[in-house]
Amino acid sequence: MDLIFALVTNYATKAKTAVELSLSKFFKRQYSSLFRAVSGYFTSRKNQTNRDKLRSDARNNIKSFLLESALEGEKRIHSFAIDITCNIKKHSVKAADRSCIYSGSIGGMSIGHNYSVICKNEGGGWMLPVALDRIPYGENKYEFSVSQVGFILDKVPPADTSFLTGDSAYSCNKFICKLSKRENVAIIARMRANKAIYEKYDDKKEGSGRKRKYGKKSSLNKPESLPKPNQIDEFDEVTNKGDIQRVKLSFFEGYICRGSKDYKMSEIEINFVRVEVFKETGERKYDRDLWIGVSGKARGKVTMKAAYYEYKDRFDIEHYFKFSKSKLLMDKFQSSDPKKDEDFMLFGAISYHVLCKAADLLDDIQVRPWENKKKMNVKSPSNIFRAASISGVFDEVYQSDIKRRGIPDERNVRKSFESKANQPIMKKARDPTKLEIEIKSRFGKSHNISKTSLNTEQESRKNFAAKILEKATEIYDKINPVVE
Repeated sequence: MDLIFALVTNYATKAKTAVELSLSKFFKRQYSSLFRAVSGYFTSRKNQTNRDKLRSDARNNIKSFLLESALEGEKRIHSFAIDITCNIKKHSVKAADRSCIYSGSIGGMSIGHNYSVICKNEGGGWMLPVALDRIPYGENKYEFSVSQVGFILDKVPPADTSFLTGDSAYSCNKFICKLSKRENVAIIARMRANKAIYEKYDDKKEGSGRKRKYGKKSSLNKPESLPKPNQIDEFDEVTNKGDIQRVKLSFFEGYICRGSKDYKMSEIEINFVRVEVFKETGERKYDRDLWIGVSGKARGKVTMKAAYYEYKDRFDIEHYFKFSKSKLLMDKFQSSDPKKDEDFMLFGAISYHVLCKAADLLDDIQVRPWENKKKMNVKSPSNIFRAASISGVFDEVYQSDIKRRGIPDERNVRKSFESKANQPIMKKARDPTKLEIEIKSRFGKSHNISKTSLNTEQESRKNFAAKILEKATEIYDKINPVVE
């Protein structure tokens, strides 16, 4: 609890690193105890048996508690948002399982770990995290997200409906296919601009043979190929700056998309919502239209406006990432153990829940003289975070005695420290049995690059040489065609 309340009131401490949290008045122990609390919150340090299982059980109990806290109330429809954030560990050479990741904060590639995060939309700018797990290297992040979502959906009451919203990365077959089989679940995702959609083909053919499933093809980026929408709605909307814009929604119901061998999409219907935004002058505000896809067995409960507003609210998860990393120090824990990084980020998620649940208790929010109380959101996470350090609510709630813990025995603990070996950066492995041949052929003023891949293990020396000559002859004939 020392660490949780130190994070909640960090506005007063202004700690920029995890160790500086020990300067908080709520943290009543030495700074070294902070790291011991993260590494041993699930069992005693002396217990060296079944630590992984005990840690996993403790994390599941915490996530179950966070979900129960987020689902409080009489709402029958629950909105979840899912996204991936990164933890840069560029200089942590001892950390295991590091790989190349994309970081939006630095605007490029870096080295570290990816984390899959699921949040419950609480409204008012709050996104309560209910699942936060590191994606192990080698696992597909979308298949990992499906298993993570399954843990959450299994705990939602069966009669309730769940909306799961993601960006364009979650419009892939790997994510939609498995979740579309669940009852009372709707997946709302932004669709890629060049997505091809198909009408369902009504095949009346009888007898043996494969039935045709895909009908007329249309492309989202080619308006002339699109069919007539089933429904159109227009309304005015006021932006945060006070400007008025015109929003036009077009609804396309019951289309299908191409799948793959492992993820068949021919039986999964998707409703599409086209969003066009215009200025007061009637001019288009954006060059490209926004396409939102709604799939799943509960897609009929998602109206055009609901899909539009659900996707707009999804961006609050980005605000949660920024707030947690800058205020709650989500990615500031310096450790070479990825498990400790995960646990510290989970403590940050608990602190975010505490701030949200204590919003009504913190009535003494001081509005600065230059702030307009009528326009600002008083109950926003940043204002509640500032009020938590000013208010005396937590002084009354949290009153605990100092407990001596972590006392070493007669041995010198520092003598047991061992230097860890440097860990490699994980990269995609190449098949050593395949040989890649690259041949550059000149066509006019440009260079045309032709690539081929041959398996050197399954082929004998004679067949391998024959295939090389066959490929060389094919390329030469393209360069110098024979004129009859």
